[in-house]
Amino acid sequence: MDLSINMRIKSVVAAFISFLTKIYDFLFARYFYKSAILYCKSEVFWPRFACTMRKLMVLCVVCAIFSFQCFFMGTRYSLFILFADDSVPGPAWLIDTQPASLARTALEIAQESYPEIDIEMYLRKLAEIVENVTISLRDETEPEQIIKTINLVLFNELQFTYVQTGDLDSLSLNKILDSKTGNCVGLSILYLCIAEGLHIPLCGVSVPEHIFVRYDDGDFRRNIETGYEGMFTPDSYYINMPGKRISPGSIRNGYYLKNLSRNEVVADIYLNRSIIQKENGNIKASLQDVNRAIEFHCNDAVAFCNRGVLYEKMHDPDRALDDYNKAVALNPDYAPVYYNRGSVYASKEMFDKAIMDYSKAIALYPNSILSYYNRGMVFKMIGRGDLSIGDLTSAISLDPKFAPAYAQRGLVYAESGEPEKALADFNRGLELDPTNTEIYMKRSILYADAQRFDEAIADITAFIQYAKDNAFAYYIRAKAYRGKGDIEKSLEDYNKMIELSPRLAGVYYERGQIKNLLKMPDEALEDFTHSIELFPYNSLAYLHRGNTFQKLGKNEKARKDYEVYLKLNPDASDSEEVKNTIEHLKDNPNH
Repeated sequence: MDLSINMRIKSVVAAFISFLTKIYDFLFARYFYKSAILYCKSEVFWPRFACTMRKLMVLCVVCAIFSFQCFFMGTRYSLFILFADDSVPGPAWLIDTQPASLARTALEIAQESYPEIDIEMYLRKLAEIVENVTISLRDETEPEQIIKTINLVLFNELQFTYVQTGDLDSLSLNKILDSKTGNCVGLSILYLCIAEGLHIPLCGVSVPEHIFVRYDDGDFRRNIETGYEGMFTPDSYYINMPGKRISPGSIRNGYYLKNLSRNEVVADIYLNRSIIQKENGNIKASLQDVNRAIEFHCNDAVAFCNRGVLYEKMHDPDRALDDYNKAVALNPDYAPVYYNRGSVYASKEMFDKAIMDYSKAIALYPNSILSYYNRGMVFKMIGRGDLSIGDLTSAISLDPKFAPAYAQRGLVYAESGEPEKALADFNRGLELDPTNTEIYMKRSILYADAQRFDEAIADITAFIQYAKDNAFAYYIRAKAYRGKGDIEKSLEDYNKMIELSPRLAGVYYERGQIKNLLKMPDEALEDFTHSIELFPYNSLAYLHRGNTFQKLGKNEKARKDYEVYLKLNPDASDSEEVKNTIEHLKDNPNH
């Protein structure tokens, strides 16, 4: 049986009329040209010419009768001879002008990830499904019944299932045919391949971060949602999707909700695979795929947005910003692009623009947790702790289990002089996510400031287990040990920190103090001297080195250090005492 017999009739008639017209025009022009020449030579030509024209007309009629007879006798083949300038009315899907079917193209793309694929075997599997649907359809020609039959076979009899996962198995046509599960792109590709095999007018339709299929023969149009077992869905369902709204201009310009060409459908495969590659950390492969997606479908805001994310990961914020701007131009109502562009502005310390973009993202999608969170972070950077707390609180309201928001709000509370609220947030954050090592670090500082040294040491030790090369962590624990009175362990942590970061002048200064407490004056002198070499403007380093020189009986060197100390810090609270010491050392240079 033929699933679109009425549409085939129109196409066949149009094709044969075009064919016969071309032949008639060609032959008539040829004979007319010859007749003009012969007429100049002899008037005898005209009877011959009239006879030839009668034969030509008979030939045309015979061809037409034969062609229609072949068609209506139920043969499954038809003759199409088209000229380059022919415009064939009716459904264009009946004439495959592409070098390969969508199914073969999809399998060839999948073969890049699964080289062992036997493409011909999977094409046969697909052909079996098409045959199954064909048998179930019988002589049905009504579009709605055709769709229902495909849905029944695909989702009920064969039990293909939608899965909302981001992996290659749910995208690749071979894996979908094997497992009978797929994501929205994978199932839509399968549906379109079946439609291609049945010669029915289905096409892919793209919306932000999603694709579905549509039956459209010019008279009957119906959206088919493969994620809901072929459920019919209106355009409005996609236009007002939270966080993924489509602007009227984007629809008007044909960027979204239009019938996609085959290349544009293929672009969705590449885009989806690019996102999967990105999540798996394969940035180079992801960039190659998204570039292919943009090549095949250059009006997809989501593709530019995703490429912008890749450029950010590649530490190329300028190119990322260019792509985000293109995405905004293509779909001004796409919330994620404002969030992403805001992050680039924040990294460039363009805080006003960052706040504007985060605010736009929130206006388009009020449930955007990350937009509130990141705007709160920017408010913290510019010293607006009150606004930062407000945004972080909004993020927590939207997701009470979002641990990073508790951690950051706790930090803002700590900086705002509210340690109890800060501690409560840090505790809650760790309850929700015990692996959030940053919270251990922040809480340890809070404990140390409150002189709760044992708790500070426990937290920072937990942090060091996950970040053994974090120099600052050893510094915090060194100070906590010193506060507790465990000077030997404090020295060990100062040593470790200097091993990791050997050019921090302040750390040498503090270790020099520790060495003095441990009765190691010569080693202390080395640390104070090294600190001064790295940063010669720390007055306290001169003061403590002077004290150490004095203990060792090197009064002249001590006096010179005290004089530098007063020069750098003339208003020091102990300036009178130091002046008296200087006078004493002048009188006793060798004692």
